[in-house]
Amino acid sequence: MKALTWLYMMNATLLLLHEIESAYEKEWEILKLPGSITGFLLLHIPVIMLILYGLIEIEKISTIGMILGILLGMGGVIPFIVHKIIFKTPDHFGLPVSNVIIYLNILTGISLLFFSVRYY
Repeated sequence: MKALTWLYMMNATLLLLHEIESAYEKEWEILKLPGSITGFLLLHIPVIMLILYGLIEIEKISTIGMILGILLGMGGVIPFIVHKIIFKTPDHFGLPVSNVIIYLNILTGISLLFFSVRYY
């Protein structure tokens, strides 16, 4: 398995962990998204499918794999921007484990973004 694949898997895992916590924290209320938990879950179906498909393609070093690597890399940066810069809510995403996930996700996200662009 290629190093880029491992980086993609680490970033995807951290992002999915963050999304699990997002359901616990009722992120749809924080971001004022419509549809409550049902809408939030339905929104994640294509996202998770795309993440899984990207893993297959990144292992092949295909063009679509690199594009999905770039997108997932940006996805690893978004939780930091949303929860540490734009929507600073001390009651949400403030646990030590939350911070570890968010900060590791930005590191793996930037790394994945860099290497996906490089291979692209």
